[in-house]
Amino acid sequence: MHTQDISVVLSLGSNCGDRERSVGEAMTWLSGILGDYMESEIYETLPVGHSGANYMNAVVSGSYPGSLSDLEMACKEYERSCGRDEESRREKRVPVDVDIVMADGEILRSRDYACSFFQQGYRQLTDNEKAGR
Repeated sequence: MHTQDISVVLSLGSNCGDRERSVGEAMTWLSGILGDYMESEIYETLPVGHSGANYMNAVVSGSYPGSLSDLEMACKEYERSCGRDEESRREKRVPVDVDIVMADGEILRSRDYACSFFQQGYRQLTDNEKAGR
């Protein structure tokens, strides 16, 4: 039985369509389901591991009242509702990507954690937290 909120840090990205709007809408969606919500600015990064279009990215953090698997399923359903499917994956088109990178201080996606597309936004969050914003 789940009794305590999970502290999470998520990475958001989009490399097609109105990238900034897609990331912003994902941030709005997450702000509605996470408590103690914090967000980085939206920023542009180069693709990692392929030669597709540049990404717009952001990092958000907050507390989630359900289980980690429930949040993961909600994120994947959100991606599908925005057009993320097998065809877009094959074509390296990312309408929106929402990944849980950390939970309760544990790194779940070490590759993402190490990449600049995550670290740039994560630094903004930790700097803002230190400054009391």
